[in-house]
Amino acid sequence: MNKCRVYYYPPASKGGYANPYSINYKKVLERYFEVLDRENRPSFALGLSFLLNAFRADIYIINWLESVVFLSMGRMQYIFARLGLWIIKRRKKKIVWMFHNIHPHQGENASSRKIQSILYDSADLVISHSWEAAAFAKNKAKGQVLYVCHPVKPLHIKPMKTTVNSDVLMWGAISPYKGVEEFLHEVRKRNSDLSIHIVGKCNEPLLAESIQKLCGKNVLFENRRASFEELAGLMQHSKYVLFPYTGDCVSSSGALIDTIALGGCPIGPNKGAFKDLAEEGVCTVYQDYDELFSILGKPSHFNNSKMTEFSARNSWDAFADILYKNLQKC
Repeated sequence: MNKCRVYYYPPASKGGYANPYSINYKKVLERYFEVLDRENRPSFALGLSFLLNAFRADIYIINWLESVVFLSMGRMQYIFARLGLWIIKRRKKKIVWMFHNIHPHQGENASSRKIQSILYDSADLVISHSWEAAAFAKNKAKGQVLYVCHPVKPLHIKPMKTTVNSDVLMWGAISPYKGVEEFLHEVRKRNSDLSIHIVGKCNEPLLAESIQKLCGKNVLFENRRASFEELAGLMQHSKYVLFPYTGDCVSSSGALIDTIALGGCPIGPNKGAFKDLAEEGVCTVYQDYDELFSILGKPSHFNNSKMTEFSARNSWDAFADILYKNLQKC
């Protein structure tokens, strides 16, 4: 029996995938489907790749397509995306929309809203990694909407030795919505003596400069990417791993899941996946800065057995099983 052909969007960009989510996703799809572009070849233009593959697959797994309008040649890529969606529906093929964020992190405009509107109408299955986003999508989507926790991939690595100790570690790509600058302003405002270590690549020079100006003897900012081995070592020497995200677009977070896999003690705002995982007992949440600074001033509580059980229950294989079973119902 031939397997259904699946196309996963987005393909890898010029520098490859920025995080392992897409690689892990495409790998487990191979359990049930024939996956197009298994080699993760770099794409010149994501929207064009989507259009060309609109003729080839039986099932389309779509992530962040609404953000194509903010890429280089955004207007043209928007047209490619629209044409691709039209062809897929004319061919009567299935669409799975991974609903990561209520609005794109880059903001939104008429074009991004139009793509989302089409996906609400056209997706046979909408999957979100947060209850909050799933509830939002249910009010708009015509197809089935599911909440499925962001899958966890165990990271069996040897932590790198480090001499850096901190109360607060922040890591990952640094963008405006991550709230790093706002948090540091609050640290300075409160004259806090928390030791803070920030290690993450910031591609926005003005933001990086603002963060650097807010550093002092207790605040260290390293504008670079760190390996998981280094992060695992840093987490062993940090009380908390903080995600001070701002705005209303935050839903799920791959960095949050990776922090759990690396043995860190995550803390984030009481929304989206942070709220969901707090109810699972593997994350701490705060309502406002007063509560956040109160928590950061206390010892962290790490429950290793809960973390292990959570990771086992939410494996990538388990996610693939859920996806396959629900596609049979579409």
